[in-house]
Amino acid sequence: MGEFYAHSANSCGEWETLECHLGKTAELSEKYAEVFGEGSAGKWLGIFHDAGKASDLFQGVLKGEQHNVDHAAAGACMLYSLNRLLARVIYAHHDGLRWYIDNIKESLSIEDYQGENGRFAVSGKAQYLKLKDYMKPFFPEEKPVLMDNAESYYKNLSEMLHARVLLSCLCDADYTATASHYDETVPLNDNNTLNAHSVLDSLIEYRSAVKKNSTADKKLNEIRDSVFNDCFKAAESRSGMFTLTAPTGTGKTLALLAFAAKHAMIHDKKRIIVVLPFLSIITQNAGIYREICGDVLEAHSMAEYDEKQKLLSERWDSPIVITTSVKFFEAFFKRKPTDLRFLHSIADSVIVFDEAQCIPPGLTGTTIETMRTMCEMFRCTVLLSTATQPAFDIRKDIKFSPCEVVSDIRYLYDNTRRVTVEWDIDEPVSLTEIAALMAEKESVCCVLNRKDHTGKLYELLSGISCREECFHISTDMCSSHRNAVIKEINNRLRSGLPCRLVSTSCIEAGVDLDFSYMYRALAPLESVIQCAGRCNRNGKQSGIMKVFVPDEEKLYPTDSYSGLVMIVKTILTRHEIDIYNTDHIREYYSEIFNENNNDHDKRELVRAIDEHDFEEAEKQYRFIQQSGVNVLVPYSGAKELFDELAAEAETKGISKKWMRRAAPVTVTSYYEEKLRDLSMQCFTFKNKEKKCVPGWYILLSDKLYNDSTGLHFDDESSLEYLI
Repeated sequence: MGEFYAHSANSCGEWETLECHLGKTAELSEKYAEVFGEGSAGKWLGIFHDAGKASDLFQGVLKGEQHNVDHAAAGACMLYSLNRLLARVIYAHHDGLRWYIDNIKESLSIEDYQGENGRFAVSGKAQYLKLKDYMKPFFPEEKPVLMDNAESYYKNLSEMLHARVLLSCLCDADYTATASHYDETVPLNDNNTLNAHSVLDSLIEYRSAVKKNSTADKKLNEIRDSVFNDCFKAAESRSGMFTLTAPTGTGKTLALLAFAAKHAMIHDKKRIIVVLPFLSIITQNAGIYREICGDVLEAHSMAEYDEKQKLLSERWDSPIVITTSVKFFEAFFKRKPTDLRFLHSIADSVIVFDEAQCIPPGLTGTTIETMRTMCEMFRCTVLLSTATQPAFDIRKDIKFSPCEVVSDIRYLYDNTRRVTVEWDIDEPVSLTEIAALMAEKESVCCVLNRKDHTGKLYELLSGISCREECFHISTDMCSSHRNAVIKEINNRLRSGLPCRLVSTSCIEAGVDLDFSYMYRALAPLESVIQCAGRCNRNGKQSGIMKVFVPDEEKLYPTDSYSGLVMIVKTILTRHEIDIYNTDHIREYYSEIFNENNNDHDKRELVRAIDEHDFEEAEKQYRFIQQSGVNVLVPYSGAKELFDELAAEAETKGISKKWMRRAAPVTVTSYYEEKLRDLSMQCFTFKNKEKKCVPGWYILLSDKLYNDSTGLHFDDESSLEYLI
């Protein structure tokens, strides 16, 4: 049949033979899949994925003589009778997963077969016989061995996950092997080995320094020691699912790392993955972990990478990865190869989730069952950490029997009663009254449910207090702005200077603030408890938090949020809620999971899984339902960066690298219609043609972003602000 090529000439003028590419891809794919015991399957995928390139039609593509040729179907067709899961993965390695691929069989008998993605590179019996002869020398001696799929209420969940992980192995191997042909500096073998012993030594040294400088109450430090020691001991247990249930302020950030590092050391795990709920706390925690561990990969939309880090971020080829819940969990329901590339890197890892209560109720079953499957099939260990542990075991669709890390949860909660909660929800309270109460105190914070409420209260408070002592935080402020404000607040609190903060719930998870008094607009119980964690954090005083109902027309941001608040109200008609009573927390989650016989996830997602519908499953599995747009804002503290980025966007257009650089001075907004009039939409060049980039804007006026509350719109005069 002569010589076939997989890729055209590189910078040295060398064409890559198909035999060479299949060999490199098979070697890498086998290596990746061997981590979870399916190396033989990985090898078969690598050998057959580009079999269709052994055809005159595809060779014409490389010469520029042919177009719209589907080369993926040939290898899938050859493996169809041997193993359909492998056939599906091969068929998906360019265009994404689909379950029903029976059409490829037709190409066996029909010459010049035309598929959805173009003419098949190999079609008709004669061509397939030639291809079989060409591929015969490459056939692996060992047949592919695949493990059984885990059983679940969602009957096809683990089977679909299995396909995604195998596709991840193949596409990462394929992309890496291809890149090595065009760029000889791309390494085929990574050397990013986790040194868990070293991490553990550094952690103990770091923690000793923290304890030495701690100003926290002695009893609280003893509690923190207890949580840390419990994590240390539990890490010796066999791999599987764990929970860490401990109140806010008990040192979970370091305790989680202690569990992960020791467990990885004992069980020889490949990497540690830390999953955080919000981008707003990534920087803070990543800084701590980087100080302890050295190199840490931040895998999220705000991270800035050089070329080497960019490749690592696409592959998660790092011993310690920090990411967000959105990026981590949604990856398990993607279907495109580029989105799945790093998924196999999660296998054989220790995964710790901070703030596990942030999983949306409509995705709870599929999320927890996916994590259980990662433990059972892909050798992971999962630790769910929170102060408000959801009662997942109540759900009929979840097999949930984790090992709890904390030896005595009740003792822990009883001995960390740092805040007295006053439930004052019978009559609405005006924001004017709240402002007056806050003005009387020197260390006070009020958390509200809506951004318009925070803006109104901030203006009221600033009008009766010294403006320099008043602060505002919300997601209408870019991350650089929020971080600067949090730093200033902490400096004032530590120095004993007056400090009054008005904020949305964005400070409730992972933000290390410590006020004497808190006011909290009535909210879901987990938010109330998290808010209390920003009060008397170090146990040095008598913390007081008042929960109230604002005297405003619109109280809650969404209907689902309102529904959770109603559950809190229902429980309060029975008895006062004690935020340190784990029975009350369980009662709250019981109401959530039992309401309307809620024993499964949202129906559209369940239906997609039942029907093996990869595309619909990806569409339905969304941590954040409402998608906003990105606005580059002229925050004064980063004005130089803004000006540089704005100039670059106006002349050259934007790129993914530009987006990452822009992230610190970008705000997510849900008012795209207003922004069309008040901003410039970003563009990029594709094939030398200028095209608008959906969802990216540059604010055109300094007057629409201020140093106190961030992005704002003045409906009456906003148009005159245009420059």
